[in-house]
Amino acid sequence: MDAWSNKDTMKFFRRRKRGYRFADDLVASDTIISMVSGAVGLAVIIAVLIMAIVTKGKTPNVAGTMLLIAGVLAVNGLFFALTSYKQVEGNTNTKRASVILSLGDILLLVVMWLV
Repeated sequence: MDAWSNKDTMKFFRRRKRGYRFADDLVASDTIISMVSGAVGLAVIIAVLIMAIVTKGKTPNVAGTMLLIAGVLAVNGLFFALTSYKQVEGNTNTKRASVILSLGDILLLVVMWLV
């Protein structure tokens, strides 16, 4: 008999059909909403900063509206990040990252307003 019996080979193939799972928990839906809101808000802030650099500080009136939208997205992201802690699904690392991203957006907006 060879090293692999038919019974061992079937167990090996059965095990592989289940697929691989790298995380034990799923991501909470509020965390996903918070991450998307925070990422879009950060993208808008970066776009306004690039626009200000390219135009040498003479930004159009649209820049203010874009920053207001980024502020609303940051507050929305922070709200959903805090409510995601009430959900059982998901690990705390993604919830913590969504809070940090939303607070980073708000901090950037406050620093831009002060400077």
